[in-house]
Amino acid sequence: MAADLHRLRRALIALLSRDADAGVLAAGLAAADWSAIDEMAACHRLQPMLHALHGDKSAIPDDLRSSWRAASRLSAMQAMAQRADLDDTVKLLRGHGYEPLALKGAWLAWQAYPSAALRPMRDIDLLLPGDQFLPAFEALQAAGYEQTRQGVLSVEGVLAIDKSLPELTAPRGTPFELHLHAWLPDGRLDYPSPPPDDAGLFARARRGPDGILYPSATDMLAHLIIHAVYSHRLDCGPLFLFDIEYLLAREEIDWTGFWTRAAQGHWLRGARIVLSAVGQLRGLPGIDWQGHAPGPELEPLLDDLPDLMLQDLSTRLSAGLAARLGGAGGARPIWSKLRNTVTGRISTVGGVSAGREFAGAGEYAAWAWSRLTRTAGDLSRRAVRDQARSIARFTALIREPD
Repeated sequence: MAADLHRLRRALIALLSRDADAGVLAAGLAAADWSAIDEMAACHRLQPMLHALHGDKSAIPDDLRSSWRAASRLSAMQAMAQRADLDDTVKLLRGHGYEPLALKGAWLAWQAYPSAALRPMRDIDLLLPGDQFLPAFEALQAAGYEQTRQGVLSVEGVLAIDKSLPELTAPRGTPFELHLHAWLPDGRLDYPSPPPDDAGLFARARRGPDGILYPSATDMLAHLIIHAVYSHRLDCGPLFLFDIEYLLAREEIDWTGFWTRAAQGHWLRGARIVLSAVGQLRGLPGIDWQGHAPGPELEPLLDDLPDLMLQDLSTRLSAGLAARLGGAGGARPIWSKLRNTVTGRISTVGGVSAGREFAGAGEYAAWAWSRLTRTAGDLSRRAVRDQARSIARFTALIREPD
């Protein structure tokens, strides 16, 4: 089964490439293979893009093309509701004196992609200045936005070491995530995170034609890379590659400033990896490498890219834990990592920590037992062990200085 996943992930990535030959790809795939590919595509929000790329290709099975067409229509309807919710939410916050900065998808879907349907969003992220963060959250709750899940950390814990509070769902059903930081503070993960640049994002921000505040084009590119590499180790799916393609097709990038900030912020290697991947998949022209073009040290990563971008999201916690406990070095010693995993502690490099909220010892025991048994069951499968090895290799690569 692990070998099949390896092969099918590469087939899906090939379908997303600029030079995809649907007939050649279809020749080696059985009905069960296509079903697995469609399941992966649905998980990673790729069906509308596949419809745009291959909806008219007779080599693709009819049932898949129907599935992709239906997903595209649903995405278009959801985008209309999300657009209305974005406008209403920003208006509501401004009415209270708060000025949010809309991140990633809010700009990309409506101002970079040919159609918002091609860029499905699970939620909309809004960055707030520190002094507006909690009041803005409370203002949305007072306006009827509902918190549909319990946060892992207390509010105090979020303020100390996290980037956002649990999402709030708008009346039309769009989830919003209010951000205190654009990405996680250093030490929350098992490899370095770039230093925060929230004040810089606001200082360099621009207003879109809709009047909403968005990051500059160069900051948008930087955030997409940091989010994909350093927040998610690419498990956010291949859609970020199209984000970058459409961003670069539309906007001018300050490449000198981009590479300077990447070097100063210690995300230069992540930038080289992502831009190389975009170029390989989509043949992207116009990148001014300024001496940072990827070299042979990144070649070992290339075979892992499909497995990282299309990994099973239901097992990524277990695989990540195995990769973390099996890795060397990193932000914290191995026993500290293990202790935090068992006790539910979350900490940063600076030593600031916060614990998961449990109602009592019984709730903690149930959580710990559930985590242990699920991880043990997941890691009994070869595919999950392979997933852990891919994550560990990628972690080691991005941890090294460039």
